[in-house]
Amino acid sequence: MKNKKSNIPTFVSAAGLACLLLVAGCSQDDALISADDAEDNSNAIRFTTAIARFTGSDAADTPGTRTTINDEDGTGSFANGDETMIRGFIFNSTPFVEKEHPATYNGGTWTTSMTWDEFGEGAEVSFSAFFPKRSSDDFDENGRMEINLPTNQSTPEQHAAYDWLYATAAGTKADSPIQLTFSHLMHRLTVNLSLSATSGTLTQADVDNAKVVIKNMYFKGLVAKNGRVVSRAIADAKDNFTPLKSASGNSFRVLLLPQSVTPGTPWIEITVGSRTVIYNVPATLTVLEGGKEQVVNLTLTDSGAS
Repeated sequence: MKNKKSNIPTFVSAAGLACLLLVAGCSQDDALISADDAEDNSNAIRFTTAIARFTGSDAADTPGTRTTINDEDGTGSFANGDETMIRGFIFNSTPFVEKEHPATYNGGTWTTSMTWDEFGEGAEVSFSAFFPKRSSDDFDENGRMEINLPTNQSTPEQHAAYDWLYATAAGTKADSPIQLTFSHLMHRLTVNLSLSATSGTLTQADVDNAKVVIKNMYFKGLVAKNGRVVSRAIADAKDNFTPLKSASGNSFRVLLLPQSVTPGTPWIEITVGSRTVIYNVPATLTVLEGGKEQVVNLTLTDSGAS
């Protein structure tokens, strides 16, 4: 059976992504108050927010909520009740200033108690946040946290559990509101299967019932407080992944740790009908980058995939 690379896109940096602006508010008080009250408080730190798409996705930009985040490109917004921890810090201060405040998303706004008063008049403050919610206490003394990705991502819940997001921004009170655009930390691999016009004895029903396994991927990694994610390249940290199949059509998606890959290594295993075909890592691919997507379109025949 002949295996070929098909439709591998060129990636661009996620840094230039445009974002949706959703008004967020916070208060000066220790207790959480409404966003309308926060607007009257000149010292409340206000944030705009969005979820950026996976760079390299060729799908339409159709946002959904975070809990039903758009399967096609990864865009979306947050759902009521979602929580994060907003961290603010000043690098050039003595002593080092660092503050953390929980924030809850409700009705299009974040509600938090962080204020400019905590950092001083005119301070240039750096902000960051993880979603799902993570605080400084989750990281060790070196600012790192271990992570193990589930190899079975065949349900929406299993798949979404490790779609980690991270946002960072910097500014002063004069720059308010501060824009926090959340980007995906993991890499996403999407495999699209279709039936060849010259498929031989293979049928559309065979393609609809095809099984896909992603082979030889690292599942142990480290997440840094600054949002950097790396795989742990150790002997027992590789496994096979079961991706999530789309509700309609034959698209299979899996979230993977950013990692190096070796061209020619067995990668995508497809069982269709009574046959199994292996698609190897293509010669042009050496790294899976966080926040980016690799799209592989494979056309199936009774003699293999192309």
